[in-house]
Amino acid sequence: IGEWSLDKRHYGGAYPPRNLQLPPTTGHSAINFAPKWLAMAWNEASAKIATWPKTKAMGTVGWRRESPTDAQISASPLASAVVGSSWTWGGVSGLAFNAHGLLKTPWGEGKWGILPATEGSAEAIFCDFASALHNVKFDLAAGTFVSRRVGDGETVQGTRE
Repeated sequence: IGEWSLDKRHYGGAYPPRNLQLPPTTGHSAINFAPKWLAMAWNEASAKIATWPKTKAMGTVGWRRESPTDAQISASPLASAVVGSSWTWGGVSGLAFNAHGLLKTPWGEGKWGILPATEGSAEAIFCDFASALHNVKFDLAAGTFVSRRVGDGETVQGTRE
């Protein structure tokens, strides 16, 4: 799975959102029209179904979830700010963003990484632990974050310790 991915298995528990982002115009997608055609067909179909359910599922971007390298952390102001820090998760202490994308939580080990900025959305961090994927948006000035669980959109707030 690359940064862009359209796979029916992503949506086993929820409908995909309308207006899926089209694949990049570089790399494999530049020579293979199938991904673009499929995304356009999906968008056309969902647009014509008036009763298409609202969903909190992720679209086609953000599926590649690899721990960051030291160079990637250094290049990211957000990742640089959170590495080595501790936070609460829904009021529970013990969420630690360790080096090399290692995540310590009260519920076990996990991993964290960088979700690049996309059109209309700032850079964010992912936290994957306890068999769940979470996309986390930080307000570093306020020392807070809001996490949205992939699939059902459940939100959790956190604060810097």
